[in-house]
Amino acid sequence: MEPARPMLPLKQHPTRLHVQAGKAPANAANFAVGKSAYVIDVDDYALYRSMLYALGAKSVANKMMAHVDLIVHGGAEAPPKARAKYPSGEFVRADAVLPLFHQEVPSFAEYVRSLQRHGFTVRNPSDEGGATLDFFEMPLCDGSLHATLLQYLRDSPFIRKFAGKQHFPIDEREDAYVPFEVPGSGVTWYYAWVRDAWSRVSAQRGEGDYPLEIKGEQLMRVEPVFWTQSTGMYFYEYPHVDSISGLFIQAGVDALTGQVNGAAISRVWT
Repeated sequence: MEPARPMLPLKQHPTRLHVQAGKAPANAANFAVGKSAYVIDVDDYALYRSMLYALGAKSVANKMMAHVDLIVHGGAEAPPKARAKYPSGEFVRADAVLPLFHQEVPSFAEYVRSLQRHGFTVRNPSDEGGATLDFFEMPLCDGSLHATLLQYLRDSPFIRKFAGKQHFPIDEREDAYVPFEVPGSGVTWYYAWVRDAWSRVSAQRGEGDYPLEIKGEQLMRVEPVFWTQSTGMYFYEYPHVDSISGLFIQAGVDALTGQVNGAAISRVWT
C-alpha cells in the first residue's frame, strides 16, 4: 500500500471580507490618512490596525491616547467615554474601514506599496541588506496554488536573476527542502512549503529604540481581504532554515479575478 502523501500547507479564507462581484467600492474620501486613530469594539484589532496604516493613518491604538483625532468604533453608537475624551474627534463606524480599504488598496502588492508610501520599510528584520521585492500575477495552474508557485519559480526572470551559485559547499540538508534547478542557469536552489512564509517579514517606521512596527503575523492579517486561499514557500540557497540567502514568497488566489498574485521578498546576509 502506497504511503499517504503529506498535505501541503494551504489556508482557505472566508468570503465575508471580499469585494463582492459587480459591487465596486464607492468613491469615498480617505478619512484615515494623516490621522491618529483609536480603535474600539472591533473583533480583529490587528486587521484594522494593518488596514488603517496602509490607508495612511499616522498612529493606531486600541487604548485611549493623547492627540487622537479619529475614533473607529465597532458598535452602533460611539462609546460615551470616547465622546467625553475626544469631544472634537471624528467618529467613524468600523464597517466603513473595509470598503475604504478595498477602494484604496485593491491588491496585496498595493498593500505593501501603500505601507511603503506611508513611511514603512517592509523587510526581514534579520536581513543585513536592503530588501528586494518582486510582485507577480499569473493564472492558476492545474487548479493548484502550489503548482502555480512552482511555475513562478520556473518562469520568473526575477528568480533567474536572483539565484546564484552557492558560496560554500552544502554540508547539511533538512528534509522539508526540495532541490530545484533554475531553468537556464545551471543553478540548484531549494524550496520548502511554509503556510506563513511572510511571518518573518515586518513593516517598520521610524528610528531609535522604539520604532513603530507591524510584525509578520499582524502584517498578514489582510490575507482574507484579498484571497480565497493562500500559501507560501521559502526559496533558499541552502536546504535549511538558516540559509544565507533566499526568498520568502507568499501568494494567494484573488477573490475577484481568480488570478494568483503575491510577492517574493529577499533575505540576504551581507
